[in-house]
Amino acid sequence: MLNNLIDWSVKNRLLVVLALVGMIAAAALYIPKLNLDAFPDVTNIQVSINTEAPGLASEEVEQLITFPIEAVMYALPDVEEVRSISKTGLSGITVVFKEGTDIYFARQLVFERLQSAKELIPDGVGTPEIGPNTSGLGQVYQYYLRAEKGSGIDIMALRSLNDWVVKLILMPVDGITDVLSFGGQVKQYQVNLNPSRLL
Repeated sequence: MLNNLIDWSVKNRLLVVLALVGMIAAAALYIPKLNLDAFPDVTNIQVSINTEAPGLASEEVEQLITFPIEAVMYALPDVEEVRSISKTGLSGITVVFKEGTDIYFARQLVFERLQSAKELIPDGVGTPEIGPNTSGLGQVYQYYLRAEKGSGIDIMALRSLNDWVVKLILMPVDGITDVLSFGGQVKQYQVNLNPSRLL
């Protein structure tokens, strides 16, 4: 078999050379159009829902936030799986849809259902938000800010530094969709009125 192929190739040298030139030309045309990634995206269609709940233990986050949202999301059409993780002060839910579902349609379904789920969550506990439109490989890098001992910089100052400096530096970088802040204490300005002085 192999000898016959070699004999045929030797007898038809011109045809073999033309076929080789044709394949090289086709490759030169199509290779620049290929999407090449260091890690090809093999993840399924998924929408993430994140809720920050400062001050709540993981058990409270699970009971007050994660469970009500999960219960509502299971009723969506074409849902394969609903995964969740409840940490201290943070609820993360991932709704996985069947292959072939349009991601924007899936996000719309989750957004609509999330409005009814918000009614099941007690006031002041946390507001669920849909995560950015990225794949499961999207969260690539985690970092933390730390102050030197004795510097006098507290965790509130570090959170403000992250929100107003580091995040603004990272966001314009090509390929970064979002920078999520978690932890620390968010700086607040509160106005407390003395009702007796208002008269």
